[in-house]
Amino acid sequence: MLERFGRMIDSPTLLLQGVCFRRGERRILSDISWTVAPGEVAAILGANGCGKSTLLRIISGYLWPQQGSVTFLGQRFGEVALAPLRARVGIVEATTVYPFDETMTARDVVVSGYYSSLTLGYVRPRAEQFRHAEQLLDQVGLGTHVGQGYFTLSTGERLRTLLARALVRKPELLLLDEPTAGLDLPAREAILATLSRLHRESDKAGQAPAMVTITHHLEELLPQTSNVLLLSRAGTALATGRPEEVLTDAHLTAAYGVKIHVGRQNGRYHAHVDPLAWEGLL
Repeated sequence: MLERFGRMIDSPTLLLQGVCFRRGERRILSDISWTVAPGEVAAILGANGCGKSTLLRIISGYLWPQQGSVTFLGQRFGEVALAPLRARVGIVEATTVYPFDETMTARDVVVSGYYSSLTLGYVRPRAEQFRHAEQLLDQVGLGTHVGQGYFTLSTGERLRTLLARALVRKPELLLLDEPTAGLDLPAREAILATLSRLHRESDKAGQAPAMVTITHHLEELLPQTSNVLLLSRAGTALATGRPEEVLTDAHLTAAYGVKIHVGRQNGRYHAHVDPLAWEGLL
């Protein structure tokens, strides 16, 4: 049992303890310790190059820290087979190009998540898997697009399709790497609204996965976010805790190296740099 934010957690979904990672002589991450509770909406925040994506790959078992440990659902990486654990993690990476078979429909792409494949040419999906894919597409607002070619969808629609794909195996941890990168404002808000609604509905049913958003934009944080890890440019944990404790002018200024003002409205955070500070960025 662990104490966090003044309450005890019997069995955290994710537990990082003293994680350090280097590439050659360069230290990317240093002494990262963090806990994510079951069903919690959390975020890893920091400037470009601070190690966010590296930490995502460590959490998902695709990179190995030189020091420290990663424990997922009570099982410590290195002591158990990783493949069964990875099957319990859903990942959506907005900046990754997924080379799916060009003939695949939105429904096909979602079904491919059962097999972690980029084509259905070598598998025989069951009828119930296609039905489940259609249900998930409906849940992310694409119920009328199930038979549409994936590559004819808009960027935002493709991202929602990838979200449905990540959910097919009912993950217990959902990792979202810059989930609205490259989207315009309406498309960004549609993605965030979808994520918020999915978490709210699954939470009511007692089936909400822990959700971790990796981003450098405060605007991408869902109103339900209750746990933030803020990384410094040196790859250290500058602050961890509740958003109202972490997302302060002082912490964000230290993380990004420029004077930042943080605001909050209706549970959403936003940040801006005073134009008087722009000269220091050039």
